[in-house]
Amino acid sequence: MLDPTSVPAWARVPGAQPVDPAAASCTILSYGVRSLAAGWSSELTDLGIGHRILVLAPGDQAREQRLLTEELQRAVVGWRLMLVGPLADVLRARARALEAGLLAAEIIVSTTEVERIPVVCVHCRALTLATTLAATLAATLAARPRTQLLTCDGCSATLAVQDHLSPLAGGFLGVRHDAEQPVDARAGLA
Repeated sequence: MLDPTSVPAWARVPGAQPVDPAAASCTILSYGVRSLAAGWSSELTDLGIGHRILVLAPGDQAREQRLLTEELQRAVVGWRLMLVGPLADVLRARARALEAGLLAAEIIVSTTEVERIPVVCVHCRALTLATTLAATLAATLAARPRTQLLTCDGCSATLAVQDHLSPLAGGFLGVRHDAEQPVDARAGLA
């Protein structure tokens, strides 16, 4: 059966992708999660794969950008970027790495919490952090889908969170909750 969503399992519930045993070297970018980074480090050491661990505070975007730029400049064929931490931080770093030219297969992810999700407004491109119950997104695939609504931090539109994760935008897509209604109906003219 085909998976009808673009949301990987690690973005729905905390989880990790496996280490790539064919990697030449790795950088582990950890958002305050030393134990998970240490577990990956131990596995990489056992495989004889050289690696570095860089620890960031969650939300430290300026340092994240600088470290990613430095690591990407050092990258050689076979290098892997490994991201571990809260979903919002992991998605942002993953989007930056993809924008810089890394392939999705060169990025390995481990999430520690998925309750705070970044939502990208398709109308103004603003990013709004939303708190959600994991079941809300999972329910969109069930027989009784529920829609999560939130107010965009950029344009103040009421957005419906879609079960679609945009890798390049680094978040779930949010569209006006009334986007399928005629404009006259939205304006109260119908």
